[in-house]
Amino acid sequence: MKKRLLILFIALLSLSTTQSQVNGAMDKAVLEQADDMGKKFIAKDYAGFLLYTHPIVVKNMGNREKMLEETTKSFKQLEAENITFLAVKFGAPSKIVKVDNEMQCIIPQMIEMKVPGGKLTAHTSLIAISNNKGKNWYFVDVSSNSMESMKMLLPTLSSELVLPEPQDPSFEEDPKQ
Repeated sequence: MKKRLLILFIALLSLSTTQSQVNGAMDKAVLEQADDMGKKFIAKDYAGFLLYTHPIVVKNMGNREKMLEETTKSFKQLEAENITFLAVKFGAPSKIVKVDNEMQCIIPQMIEMKVPGGKLTAHTSLIAISNNKGKNWYFVDVSSNSMESMKMLLPTLSSELVLPEPQDPSFEEDPKQ
């Protein structure tokens, strides 16, 4: 009986290890770049942050300069409303799928914000895309968009990618109030 439990435990442990790194070393590359993007965002380095924005999104905004201007303006407005971004964290990427010369996956994202009266935590997803075999990754925030609407923006998205169901943000009231 103990031997069976030990074998079952080892099998489950190896399965959970495999699931946490679905793409092997490529997971590390995706997450390192996502983390760098998140750090630039929190540091208000919007020019550096936008380097990770997919070129199609930049084109839809006009160009990089217009997008930087709009991004900076939007976040200054949020600051004026006493909304501050505290942290951005990322979960394990989904299985990377290949479409022509692109690699694509979904990454869970958690954003913590200080808002009037407390802290808001939002769980969203990013689509990560590389067009140079995983050397560089671009990220597109899905927000509450469906895969169909994301395909309108990014027509090459694989139908193998599955977006998780959107989650409502959670609010933690400031204990000082």
